[in-house]
Amino acid sequence: MVAVACLCIALPANAHYLWISVDREPASSAGTNIYFEEAPRPGDGSYMDHFLGKSDVWIRTIETPNPTSILAEEVKQGDDRWMRTELPSAEEYSVDAYGKFGVYAYGQTKVLLHYYARALSVASHDAMHELGRAEQMDLDLVPHDEGDQFEFTLLWQGEPVADRMVFVRGANGYRKNIKTDASGRIELQRPSMGDLTLRSSVEFSTPGEEAGERYEKARHNITLVLPKNAPADGP
Repeated sequence: MVAVACLCIALPANAHYLWISVDREPASSAGTNIYFEEAPRPGDGSYMDHFLGKSDVWIRTIETPNPTSILAEEVKQGDDRWMRTELPSAEEYSVDAYGKFGVYAYGQTKVLLHYYARALSVASHDAMHELGRAEQMDLDLVPHDEGDQFEFTLLWQGEPVADRMVFVRGANGYRKNIKTDASGRIELQRPSMGDLTLRSSVEFSTPGEEAGERYEKARHNITLVLPKNAPADGP
């Protein structure tokens, strides 16, 4: 079990995270879209320069479980700005992304920020099992389904992380804030409709230097989007 330090740093109410959303239509906006916003939707992309040309994206399917990472391209539409890559080649997939934001000051404390994002679209228990773990990423939130229950495990470098909050949101005001147990897991009832989004983080008191700027701590954030076609039946 990984020991994680609590930094006790207050996040602003409008905190941004890396999110992934796959749109297959209309054709004008089809693609794998990557946002750095408050939610998985377009925004002004004011912090996007921290990620453009530097972030890794992987599109994994049952047929290609270990793809080479690709870079996303910039998209501008009116006042909105985000990143986009190609569409997954299959209906069942996991799109995973990692980007390093850099050093950000929270009051007097400078923190090195890392962001991870996943969008997992599966229609069966077997597909969720095959694509649920993103082994190429240091921080992962791994789903498992059994009947009408979901289980998620927070992993740091393959080891479970206990006592970390996972924020779960869904349709019609569905909200759950659940702390991981000693095995890094949370359990919840499957929502009856709509997409499910989750986010969590791990934090370490590990000072260092990034691009010539000193920092005192490091924070790693992850999001996971499960579209509404997640499997309805367990094994």
